[in-house]
Amino acid sequence: MNGPVGAPWPGGDHGEVISPTGRRAYLAAQAGQLAGRTPRWATELASRQASPVETERGHVPGRKGADAWFLVADSFEDYLRSVGRWPPASHEPSQDLEQLLMLQGADLEAARRRERALQAEIDRLETDRNSLLDTIAAMSQTIASLSQVAKAPPRT
Repeated sequence: MNGPVGAPWPGGDHGEVISPTGRRAYLAAQAGQLAGRTPRWATELASRQASPVETERGHVPGRKGADAWFLVADSFEDYLRSVGRWPPASHEPSQDLEQLLMLQGADLEAARRRERALQAEIDRLETDRNSLLDTIAAMSQTIASLSQVAKAPPRT
């Protein structure tokens, strides 16, 4: 296929790009992700002398640094199929929605726990306030009594 090296492959379902020779390929980072591994794993797979995967090296326009590894898609997919890792697990929106709902549920439960803790603190503070008001009322009565006793004429 003609096109710039590293450009997306038309109709590519898994992030395929155009290799330096115009073939459908995966860059190492995408290959690692598809295999459930790291980009380093894919780079090491591509750079082996007797690699089970057909590879190419080339510069991707617009990127700095060394030439990139391209793992030829058909060869890479055959290799993954032979080790039981192809096709890759689909990432369905329903999984994202389920995860989002679980996170919202966890957030809601955390908010409820915090609300219960705050309500318990409010209840404790109200009890303390009521106790202090009762103490103030009792002391006011004592002061009033003592004032009346102090104002009373002495008994003879």
